[in-house]
Amino acid sequence: MRTFFNQLWLRTKSLLNREQLARDLEDEFAHHLEMRARRYNEAGMDADEARSAAKRKMGNVTYLKELSRERWTFASLENFLQDVRYGARALRKNPGPTAVAVLTLALGVGANTALFSAVKGVLLNSLPYRQPERLVSLQAGDAQTATNVSYGEVEDWKARTRSLCEIALYRGWTPSSASGGAPEIVHGLRVTHNFFDVLGTSPHLGRGLSREEDAPGRWHVVLLSYPYWIRRFGGNTSAVGQTILLDQVPFQIVGVLPRSFEPRSFTDAGSPPEVWAPLGYNLLLPAACRTCQHLHAVARLNEGVSFRQARAEMNSIASQLAQEFPKEYPPDAAITLLPLRESWYGQIKTALWLLFGATAFVLLIACANIANLLLAQVAKKRREVAVRAALGASRFRIVSQLLTESVLLSLLAGAAGVLIAAWGTTLLVRWAPADIAGLNELRWDPEILLFTMVVATSTGILIGFVPAMESARVDHRDALQQFSRGVRGAARGNVRNLLVSSQLCLAFALTVASGLLLKSFVRAWNVDPGFNVHNLLELNFSLIGAKYEEDQTVVRAQTEILDRIRRIPGVDSVALVSTPPLAGRFGGLDQAGFVIQDRRVPDPAVPSVDRYIVSPSYFYTMEIPLLRGRSFTEADAEGYNHVAIISEMTARQIFPGEDPLGKRIQLGGRHEDKPFAAIVGIAGDIHQYGLDAPKTPQAYLLYSQDPFNYATVLAVRSSVAQAALTRAIEEQIWAVDKNTVVFNPAWTTEILANSLAQRRFTMSLLAGFGALALLLAAVGIYGVMSYTVAQRTSEIGIRMALGAQIRDVLRLVTRDGLLQAGFGLLAGLVGAAALTRILASQLFDVSALDPATFASVALLLVAVAIAASYIPARRAMRVDPVVALRHE
Repeated sequence: MRTFFNQLWLRTKSLLNREQLARDLEDEFAHHLEMRARRYNEAGMDADEARSAAKRKMGNVTYLKELSRERWTFASLENFLQDVRYGARALRKNPGPTAVAVLTLALGVGANTALFSAVKGVLLNSLPYRQPERLVSLQAGDAQTATNVSYGEVEDWKARTRSLCEIALYRGWTPSSASGGAPEIVHGLRVTHNFFDVLGTSPHLGRGLSREEDAPGRWHVVLLSYPYWIRRFGGNTSAVGQTILLDQVPFQIVGVLPRSFEPRSFTDAGSPPEVWAPLGYNLLLPAACRTCQHLHAVARLNEGVSFRQARAEMNSIASQLAQEFPKEYPPDAAITLLPLRESWYGQIKTALWLLFGATAFVLLIACANIANLLLAQVAKKRREVAVRAALGASRFRIVSQLLTESVLLSLLAGAAGVLIAAWGTTLLVRWAPADIAGLNELRWDPEILLFTMVVATSTGILIGFVPAMESARVDHRDALQQFSRGVRGAARGNVRNLLVSSQLCLAFALTVASGLLLKSFVRAWNVDPGFNVHNLLELNFSLIGAKYEEDQTVVRAQTEILDRIRRIPGVDSVALVSTPPLAGRFGGLDQAGFVIQDRRVPDPAVPSVDRYIVSPSYFYTMEIPLLRGRSFTEADAEGYNHVAIISEMTARQIFPGEDPLGKRIQLGGRHEDKPFAAIVGIAGDIHQYGLDAPKTPQAYLLYSQDPFNYATVLAVRSSVAQAALTRAIEEQIWAVDKNTVVFNPAWTTEILANSLAQRRFTMSLLAGFGALALLLAAVGIYGVMSYTVAQRTSEIGIRMALGAQIRDVLRLVTRDGLLQAGFGLLAGLVGAAALTRILASQLFDVSALDPATFASVALLLVAVAIAASYIPARRAMRVDPVVALRHE
């Protein structure tokens, strides 16, 4: 061991004092040479003959010095540092090609890093809860029909499950708070008392929710989020124990959640929850029935229970419940169990991995481009490499030096790629849809930088491997003699052509994918939403206070608000609705059972429809067509005869072969003590869950006959500017009640655009990567064709001297470009067909093998290949045969 450390110390010392080592070696060999020459001289040789004999006896002194230096230093490290210095000089001597290569690779590395940061932040980072891999979400129904859960059915699950240790429930809650100024909406959640225990979170201050508080009439306590505590109370610890007014009801603050707690996607209100109150349910509440599915569920697996075992048990429980309670559970009852991460990010997961794969394609195309550039550089270095080999350099040393140069180039590109990735990540966060939790929280960390370094180094090895191996196979005698420059080297030409064809193959697959997504987006955008979205403002208001516990008080306030807004100059019409169209994807849905008076069926067999409670002018304001019957009237609103309007799909599915007009219905369940509503009209279908989602059955009731006291949506048809119109509406609402909260004004066109935000996000990024791939492929073809023309100048000159016409030269050069494009397209067809199978879930109304898209992209790539080959072909056409032959 001591000898090892002595050797290590001596080698390190020699490495740090290389000049002293060189002098010592020079003196040592000079001393041995002098001693040997003296012995020969003493044996009878003269001085010159003795010195020559001594040199011959010692052999190659330079080689012996190298062996000694390797023994007394870290030879591999020295060789590496030498290769780095040589590579740096070579790159500095060619600033133009170096800058092009660095920029090209930096685009690929930067795009990969930016997308990796998104994939890592959304899909790879551990969820910020205790043992997140054991957290699951629960939904009623199978994967195709999965919906919310009810309090009653979850109680049934709790009594039977052995796989889940705890199940917690939650629902959205948006109370208002005046806090000494104008009333504002506070985003919150109502949760069961064990919600934070399931997630494994303890309060930063105070305590959590107790079982006793999670009951009807006793739930007026709240936990505050850390940001809300800082904003509202300035981080004062005395806030715990104080009382705040929410919806003009006092709530006691019992705790503050930790700063590290991230609610992520537990809410779809667009903002993280700020206050958390108990759910306050028990089985006696009407809203706790087994068919009242308006809650969300999260659960934790028991120790030692796998996800598959839990899913099997829950489906078995669903079958048992269907047999025990046939009136409340359908015969095919099922329970959908998903890992919590998948339930949140399932829709965006495929899109993110697809985009990450697209950046990998772009990087591979860039690598092929730079590999071709390095092949051209190696061709220029053939004589230099041959001289080095003739002087004794091994193939390993030649290959390692060329690989070091390419890795150095890629590391420079990696450094530039970090800057591009930082800028790209900022744009990614800005462009990403707001409903993708995690994207707006992207943070750079050592793992992302490590990923960048690994990608950059791997890229350097990838782009340098082929040129290095080509250089190692050079016939050094041929290189030194410099025969027939450009005529030989067919193998290298084949390699270059293969690299170009691979670029076109990847570019074709990527462009087809972006073309399919673009076509899907256009078709989704052109879907008729079922109403006129132009000049239509949506605005929410919420009536709060004890006086609005009476239904008639709510109706009078809503009616007065409608009358006041109708008189605002510039307002064409106004209506109110309980749930606006296109809001279903973002939590705005109200599904209810469709009960027909003269049909008695078990509860599980009752069809479900989207329920809308509206004012009489709703269909006129929204411009929803009435296909049969009539619309609501003011007389209906003031009268006692309950009326309803259904959609065309409802009429077709529930009343096949019948006339639904005049049929009497109830929504939400059969109640013989309440009046049934007569169907007076059939309206056109609207899209509730997005333009790219199928239409659903719908039914409409009048607000005066089925009052509701939750956030009301106003639909105002007007061409007045939004800011001025919103101010005028607020004034009229506050004239009725100054404590009314007015929030979320937006033009319907904005809501329509937001409904396709995720599809637009994926399409835009993939289209950008496709365009970049096409550009890089064009540059690759141009570079190879330009190099080929330069290498074949003498051949072209001979052809023209022998009578070849300009069009023959043009055909010769462009044929090579089209041949490469043809091979690339053939391979690209296979690759694109495989890729589009992965893409199928992201498409709308477009086949994954859409012939028009494939044909259009193929023609586009052929046009790109022709354009990229034309400039070198024009240069070849201007070759002077005399000059070319004289140069040869």
